[in-house]
Parts: sequence; C-alpha cells; structure tokens
Amino acid sequence: MQRLASNIVLNEFSRKRIRSSVACVLIATLLAGCASTYPPSVPSQPGKSYFAAREAVRQCIPEARVSGSNAVTVNYVLGVLLGGVLLGPMIIAENEDQIRYAGEARGTDRCLEDADYSRRELTAEEVQILQQSYGEYRIFVLDQLVAGEAIQR
Repeated sequence: MQRLASNIVLNEFSRKRIRSSVACVLIATLLAGCASTYPPSVPSQPGKSYFAAREAVRQCIPEARVSGSNAVTVNYVLGVLLGGVLLGPMIIAENEDQIRYAGEARGTDRCLEDADYSRRELTAEEVQILQQSYGEYRIFVLDQLVAGEAIQR
C-alpha cells in the first residue's frame, strides 16, 4: 500500500515537472514572438513630407508608451500563468526591454496606420545612403522615402 502511494506521489511529481517544462517552452515561444526586432524603416504615405511624418510619429508617442507598458504587463501575467510564480517573472524580467520595445513599435504602427501611414522598411542601400547624407540632402532623401518614392541621387 505504501509503495502504491509513493508511486502516485512520484507520478504526480513527474506530471508537474512535465507541465513546468512545457510552460517554459511556451514562454520562450511567446517571448520569441514578442521580442522581435524591426528593421530600419520610415512611415510612408504618398504626398507627405518628412516633417509631416515626424509630427505624426510625435503624436503617437503617448500611445506607444501605453502599448509598451501593456505588452510588459501581459507578458508578466502570462509568465506567472505558464511558468509559475518564480520562473515566469524571471524569464520576462530578462527580456523586459525587448518586450517593451516591440510593444512600443506595434503601438506606433497602429497609431500611424490610423493616420493612413504605412511602415516602409528600408533596404540596405537606402540605409547606407541615409548614413552618408547630411543637411538638406538628408531631408530631401527622407522626403522621398516618406512619399514612397525611389531615392534620386
């Protein structure tokens, strides 16, 4: 009888261990999806200038901050639910900056979409041109990118 009881306890312990392992894998998967990095980009809308896009981004800052905070909060709650009281928050804390950044980027994208902008990811050549330009030429290049045009040298 005692042997049966110890097997039941051992089986219950094994199940809990398997559940916690599965939870860790789920958390890692969740974090991988939330902490993605965004390539260099500009907000783009035909007919708009760099200064109009910059002002639209400034107007989205409050929404971006809220989205970043919400992303961190949701991840902490899910971390506790999936990884337990100790392990879940520890994993989230290690990745909090990336989670916040991804949440802020998504919030900015949503806000800019409401203003009819879209995210235009820059090519390596466009990034190189921007890094090598300055002054009025840089603003000219940014105006072209925001308007969705090809860069003219």
